[in-house]
Amino acid sequence: MTRFYKQAGFTLARANPSTRVLISLFLISVLAGCFDAILQYSQRAGGFSDHNAREWIVGNETDIDAEELIPAKSSRELLSLVHDHIFSLAILLFVVLHLVELTPWNDGPKIVLSLLGYGSLVFMLASPWWIRDGGTVAPLLMRVAGSGMILVLTCGSLACLDELWWAPRRRRRLGKSEPEAPSPLFPGAGKRSSGCPLGHDTEQAEENGDS
Repeated sequence: MTRFYKQAGFTLARANPSTRVLISLFLISVLAGCFDAILQYSQRAGGFSDHNAREWIVGNETDIDAEELIPAKSSRELLSLVHDHIFSLAILLFVVLHLVELTPWNDGPKIVLSLLGYGSLVFMLASPWWIRDGGTVAPLLMRVAGSGMILVLTCGSLACLDELWWAPRRRRRLGKSEPEAPSPLFPGAGKRSSGCPLGHDTEQAEENGDS
């Protein structure tokens, strides 16, 4: 990922075929994982209602009419749940959102997507503890946060896939030029340089300053 940022003028639309295929396979895997997460949560918790979410955390050992006995989650089990997800989901968000940075989206939607993704992660991992402590809105918060996480990963993956394969064709068909590549290190370098690689002017200025 860092190598892509170092290459002047690189965007997803300008990637070579092997890079496009590699990134596309990763994004398709992410989308499949999102779909699997929905199915897993539905099967594990028994449904998407507040009652199902609460029952999965605090158990149903006092319900004599329950068809299946669900024991309450211990503090160690909740810690294990957080430990298993906080690193993997944080890294997954980081990779997908880094790829979104290589699309021509404006900074506003990119920032909103990042805040929504990591905010959803925080609330999703905190809500089981709140449910255990009797929070009345915690089950709803857990479902909303989980949905937000899946929404961010899905939207980010679809946006990148679109930019890899379909957006360049739409621009060519409409006679539009390719958007300028983002330059995280020198945001204004692309505007200052004409036909030169991004960052070249800055490097030249540093050389002149040293001399």
